[in-house]
Amino acid sequence: MEAVFRLSVLSSGSSGNATYLETGKRGVLVDAGLSCKKLKGLLARVGRGLDDVSAVFVTHGHADHTSGVKSLLRERRIPVYAAPGVAEAVKGSEPVPAGETLDFGALAATFFAVPHDAPTYGLRVSDGRRSAALATDLGEISFETIEHMRGVEALVLEANHDPEWLRRGPYSADLKRRVASRIGHLSNEQAAEAALALAPHGLKDLVLAHLSETNNSPMRATGTVRRVLKAAGHDGIRVRAAIARHPTPWIEVGQPIQDHRHVYRYGEEGAERSRLFDLG
Repeated sequence: MEAVFRLSVLSSGSSGNATYLETGKRGVLVDAGLSCKKLKGLLARVGRGLDDVSAVFVTHGHADHTSGVKSLLRERRIPVYAAPGVAEAVKGSEPVPAGETLDFGALAATFFAVPHDAPTYGLRVSDGRRSAALATDLGEISFETIEHMRGVEALVLEANHDPEWLRRGPYSADLKRRVASRIGHLSNEQAAEAALALAPHGLKDLVLAHLSETNNSPMRATGTVRRVLKAAGHDGIRVRAAIARHPTPWIEVGQPIQDHRHVYRYGEEGAERSRLFDLG
């Protein structure tokens, strides 16, 4: 029986980021921006523990991606990988050039650079048949970024802000310019454009991540992206929002798309809980 390749975004946002991916007996963390104690609790909520983590990949040097690495390494002696510019900021990590694939047998992972105001990378992970990618701090979606993500069936992508909410919000003028710049953070509309570019190439699951608690909401983000996809005939793609300290339900990479217009559900167990992440 073929091993399931799946992921859960354990937590996402400025208060801490971490995503767990696994296939068979091989599990990895992408970012560890929360204390080891909190990571344990989040993993437990998806039925996993630190013993299931065989490696950590760090995409960004800021504390919301790295703050738990030190305490995690005290608990478990596991490899931590980071690309140039990030590895220097994460003590105990092994530098890996962008574009070089690390092969773990069951999983292979490759960093790719994304535009941000500090060295930052996306990560593409494959089990040899199916692929997923993560990119949660970037100011624009370039052609190169799309090429790195082309063909993935599951994507965790930043949808940081609604432009109008950011414009009218409480941030200073300088911070607003930084967030909206080409080296800042993606808006909901930019995330939708990226999803639209990837939709014809096999995208089935999209998790919107790194949502601002001030300038966005899960409903606003998912609604914007869904409208764009639906208008282009790609309304079968499953769109969810990840939030802080609440793991998303398991996402099975490559799970076939269903035509939800012909699926009826009556009183499914856990339906109310799922709506926190799947608003629509």
